Amino acid sequence: MKKFIFFSIFGSMVLAQTGLEIAKMVDEKPTPKDMFSKTKMILTNSKGQSRTNVMVSKSMDGNKKQIIWFLEPKDDKGVSFLKIEHSDQDDEMRMWLPAFKKIRRISSKRKGDAFMSSDLSYEDLSSRDLTKNEYSRLDDEMIDGKDCYVLKVIPKKEAKSSY
Repeated sequence: MKKFIFFSIFGSMVLAQTGLEIAKMVDEKPTPKDMFSKTKMILTNSKGQSRTNVMVSKSMDGNKKQIIWFLEPKDDKGVSFLKIEHSDQDDEMRMWLPAFKKIRRISSKRKGDAFMSSDLSYEDLSSRDLTKNEYSRLDDEMIDGKDCYVLKVIPKKEAKSSY
């Protein structure tokens, strides 16, 4: 019996993963070179009123290039967002606003702004090197019957970030 308890405890210590180890595991997973998706984002304000955005997205070069087209709601239909990531300079981000017939560049200073009135920021849409963040593993959660890791990710002070 003592051997079983020792191996059970030892086995769970070996399997326990840190936040950084989980982030590395996710980062090392193979991703498709090109991807197409349709997404629904439901935004709920403090009064409980909801607004649904429907968008399609095409990602290329392993998500280094991405374009998002908004299909719904009617006021946002036709708005599009383009992101091109660079390893040696700031990422390029632009929005096409059909109501104004203008393309707006998202400057580095505005990357902390809300993306389409959501809790996401423009910065959240870009990749960041794993070494530029601090990772903490929180309690796992059950989502749709699946056990999921939960991480708290905070950019390090030296990282260019609005957080």
